[in-house]
Amino acid sequence: MATMSFREAEHAGWTARADSYDAALAAVTGQAIPHILAALNDNLAGLAMLDACCGPGHLAAAAAARGAQVEGIDFATTMVALAQHNYPAIRFCEGDAERLPQADASLDVVTCAFGMMHMERPDAAIAEAFRALRPGGIFAFTQWAADDELLGIVAAAVAAQGNPRVDLPPAPPLMRFSDPDECQRTLLAHGFTEVLVGRIALVWRGDRPEAVLDLIHGGAVRAAMLIESQVPKDRERIHAAILEAVSARRSSDGSYLVQRPAVLATGRRPIE
Repeated sequence: MATMSFREAEHAGWTARADSYDAALAAVTGQAIPHILAALNDNLAGLAMLDACCGPGHLAAAAAARGAQVEGIDFATTMVALAQHNYPAIRFCEGDAERLPQADASLDVVTCAFGMMHMERPDAAIAEAFRALRPGGIFAFTQWAADDELLGIVAAAVAAQGNPRVDLPPAPPLMRFSDPDECQRTLLAHGFTEVLVGRIALVWRGDRPEAVLDLIHGGAVRAAMLIESQVPKDRERIHAAILEAVSARRSSDGSYLVQRPAVLATGRRPIE
């Protein structure tokens, strides 16, 4: 694994997970879409919008339904193909959020839902969003919050039952943008104004504890890499610890709930 760069590992991971991501995690990340649109004031009629790290295309489609002239990009060809299949009326193409193909000052809105933690150079992506936005344009991104229960469950299980320091590609800090102050500092440093950072409540719900393993291995890459790089006996113990933690989160209706709060940050390119 360590012979690959972080970007290569992420690219391979998402290329392999397009369908399983849509089945396992889109029900959680999709809960953020109304919040993102509300942060954009819901009034997108005629606005040129780019959804970076578009995944299966659900955010782009919701924005298009509100009148945005939207395009989605993703660096995984399988995600692009899935998004195009899901929403054939919208243009999706392969592209890199760290090197946007869009011209300077050509967009009114750039979004990136849960993509920042999967980039090798997230600051480059923020700079690219700023460059591509027209004066007055807005950038919005989401990131799992510091108290996201799933990431906490995985980290605790690996610490107790495995090796947190397995040989993985050097990576940016996992939870950097889980810190609202860091979101604000970074957006301001890249020239954005009117920066707002808030918290949104998201939840994973499963009908059995084992479904959370489908979520981790089919809908995530960084957490999955950490577990899949363990020796088999440790991997089994980690899975057992995760299942024990999720089993304790059974709700009154018999389903299992894991709280997955997120940070939503927005900034505006100043009108010059």
